Amino acid sequence: MKIVDLRATPVTVPAEAPWRWSMGIETGTTRTVIELITDEGIVGLGETYGGARTVEALEVAKPFLIGLDPLETGVLQHRLNVFCIGYEMSVPPLVRAGIEMACLDAAGKALGRSVASLLGGAVRDGVDVASYLFYRYPSADGRLPAVDTAEGILDRAVELVERNGHTVHKLKGGVLPPAEEYRALRLIRDHFPDAPLVWDPNAAWSVETTIRIGRRLTADAFELQWLEDPCNWLEGMSQARAATGIPFATNMCLIGPDQLAPGIRMRSVDVILADVHFWGGFRANHKMAAVVEAFNLGLGMHSDRELGISTAAMVQLACSIPNLGYAIDSHYHDQADDIITEPWVYRDGRFELPTGPGLGVELDRDKLDFYHRHFLDNAEVNEFYDPYRPGWVPALPIF
Repeated sequence: MKIVDLRATPVTVPAEAPWRWSMGIETGTTRTVIELITDEGIVGLGETYGGARTVEALEVAKPFLIGLDPLETGVLQHRLNVFCIGYEMSVPPLVRAGIEMACLDAAGKALGRSVASLLGGAVRDGVDVASYLFYRYPSADGRLPAVDTAEGILDRAVELVERNGHTVHKLKGGVLPPAEEYRALRLIRDHFPDAPLVWDPNAAWSVETTIRIGRRLTADAFELQWLEDPCNWLEGMSQARAATGIPFATNMCLIGPDQLAPGIRMRSVDVILADVHFWGGFRANHKMAAVVEAFNLGLGMHSDRELGISTAAMVQLACSIPNLGYAIDSHYHDQADDIITEPWVYRDGRFELPTGPGLGVELDRDKLDFYHRHFLDNAEVNEFYDPYRPGWVPALPIF
């Protein structure tokens, strides 16, 4: 089986209501759907960040793919990883990840095996998913109210537990003053006393604020599963972690192989968050997981507005990594729609590993066409959030 073509279709799918976070407002997600065609007529599916720029990068990658066996993802990653122009990656990790995803989906379909099986086998049949609690504005149609108070966050947590069965709660912070977000966490803890809690300020705090809030958490005996990226950079995280003694996690200051050694040496974090896109694909995440295990760190999984194909990739990856020890993140319950035929359903707060071959999901072409038109109609705003363009850095601390 050989790769003979590749198609890329950018889509924009709205959120139920606008999310708020430390770097602004998000009204939905723009993703590029990848279809990898083989000489046997099998179509492998992939998905990754971005729209027009991602399509351009896929066109750059395409000549390096034609003629490859989709199962030979090591050769694929080698070819794309070494192809650079100056210091700028022409095919960045997030694009390589989407291509590898499509390759293994095609290979799995050809062999009748799941992607998890191709990654070494599933060690679990599903994965717990944390509630993802966002401050947000009202929906455009007025159907959904704003979530802008501690009480509103608690109401949202109760709603998601009743609807989906979550047993772990994660607050996306960095929006309101830390004291007000702390009050929201206290309400959640009092209502769900046995549920692990995560607080993610998205690097909105200064080191000094992180130390102050961390010491308050310690003094109040408020046990977090972890505090995620409260401040910027490995050095700042290292200083704050040493001063507070609270477990820190990251998906912002340590997101690539070159950051592993300094991050571990500086003791900047206790938990590293896998991400099938950030790290550059399944193989890269497995390599990172091996380093995490060797240094006795924790391993979780990050989310950033995935649609159904990438959600399938997350679940396949999570089920194939033995040392993934926490509920994963997902924005899925905040998405208004999807582009797969059978959208994901939470069962007792978890996503179950699909039973079908490859990623285990199929494309809904009518939805793909509909949300591609939505992308084209909103082209002027669809490239605003592009965290992997050269020179992009997170916003400076606001608290």
